[in-house]
This record gives sequence, C-alpha cells and structure tokens, in this order.
Amino acid sequence: MNLHHLEIFYTVAQTGSITACAERLHISQPAISRQLKEFEQRIGVVLFERLPRGMRLTQAGEVLRDYAARLFEIARSAEMSVRELSDARQGHLSIGASNTVGTYILPSLLARFRRSHPAVRISMFVGNTEQVAQGVADLRFMLGFIEGPLHGRNLRVHRFLDDEIVPVASADHPLSGRRRLCPPDLADQPLLMREIGSGTRELVEKRLQRHGIRLSNIVELGSTEAIKKAAVHGGGIAWLPRVCMPWELAAGELVRLPVKSLDIRRPLSVVRRPQGYTAPPAEAFLGLLEMPLGAADSDG
Repeated sequence: MNLHHLEIFYTVAQTGSITACAERLHISQPAISRQLKEFEQRIGVVLFERLPRGMRLTQAGEVLRDYAARLFEIARSAEMSVRELSDARQGHLSIGASNTVGTYILPSLLARFRRSHPAVRISMFVGNTEQVAQGVADLRFMLGFIEGPLHGRNLRVHRFLDDEIVPVASADHPLSGRRRLCPPDLADQPLLMREIGSGTRELVEKRLQRHGIRLSNIVELGSTEAIKKAAVHGGGIAWLPRVCMPWELAAGELVRLPVKSLDIRRPLSVVRRPQGYTAPPAEAFLGLLEMPLGAADSDG
C-alpha cells in the first residue's frame, strides 16, 4: 500500500474535503483528486462518497481510516523515540492507566516526576484494562498500568502494588446496619459495576459467581467515581478500592459491608511490550515505583 496515497486519504478523512486536504499538505487540488482516485482503483474499493459540499467516508473508508490512524500514531511514536536524548531530561512520557491507578495513584507520582523532569512532555490516557493493554500493544503508550487480570496479550507484566476491593453501601442501606453478612444476603440486591472490559468487574463477577450470587440486577456505570457517588446516594452495593474512598468511609457516607469472604485483594501491575525499547523518561518514571522489575517479569 502506497503510504503517500494513504496519507492523502487520511487527511481528506480528517478534514472532510479535497480543498482542506490540499491546503494542509500543500498539494494542488487536482493532484489530490487524481491520487485519491488512483488509490481507490489500486485497492479496489470506493473510500468516499463525493457530495456537493465535502466528502463522506464509505463503510470501507471508515475501516481504513481506523487502521491509518493507528499506523500514523505508531510512526509518530517511532519518530519521538529516535529523537529523544540518551537521558531522561527531555522527550515524551506516554502512559495508559486503568481507572483506579490513573485516578487515585498515578497523579501524585506524575507530579513528583514533573518536578524532577520539567522538560519531559507527559500524557496519560485513563480507560479500562482492555483499552490500556491494547494501547501498549499498538505502541500508543510506553507504559500501561492496570488493575485486573490480563488475557491473551504478549506483554510483560510487573506487579508494583497490592490493592483491596471491598463491598460498600450507603449508611441507610438495609444491609449497612447488620453486624455480620453472608454472601446469600446480597442475592438480588442492585449491584453497581463498571462496563464489560473492566478488570475490577471481572474480579468481582468471578467472586460473586463462586458464591452462587446471581448477577441479575446490575447498574452499569462508566467510572469508579460514578459508582462511588451512586453508592453514597443509595443506588446499590458496590465493590470499590479502599484507596478511592477514605473520606467517605471516615465520614460514614459509605459503610463497609461485613462479608469477609467477598473482599478481594488484587495486584496493580505495569505492562510493557516484551522486547520493546523503553525510552529514558519511561525508565525514570518506573524508578519512582521502587520495584525490582527484572525479578517480577511474567507474560500476560
């Protein structure tokens, strides 16, 4: 596939018109139109619908656009890597982190890193475990930080911290006043959970199913903060990391439910590509974790 043609296609897809593409790439409009037509003929599909005002992607064009975005992101990452100095004083630190790690643990470490490396550009994406692992595999993130199990990925996994997830509910929840609870007491209760793909959700579902608790009344929310707020306001039972709710527990807004067999301990892990180059800024940031990386290697 001709990369010059692919760049023209991708720029038209981004800008929505031949004119805007020509201005961005400094190529004449007739040349853009001709090369785009040649590209479509070469791959044997129509990529755009030609409209009176602008261009609209066909279904094939949408698929190719997504692949092109990933390819050019890899190219940009490669260019940044080769331009970095041999130390960690300049460059770019790109991190992907799952919700708990990215919201409650990494910000203070990034602030500390920023003070000692003021010239390093930092970017962090926060998503679920699956999204973070995919970003590391696709070279979009130098480092990934996850809070759940990793399946089917050829990535290096290192545990750097243990986390505790506990069942909680609002102070006025019917079960909050009980001194002792058994797993069956939670059956048919509304459960507040993250979306499918979340490492936390996977761990909680497995633990509940092991105790025969039916997952028939799930309220699905897209972030730990949303789940926490819903629990505070009586929306149901939630399994939340202790690190995310110290104030709510201390103030009595949330109550830890006394079901010891449903507490969960999990490793928080950093993931990297198996033989990939780790840029100096990323190595310097890993040093803040104070963990013996070489001794903790495993494959995900």
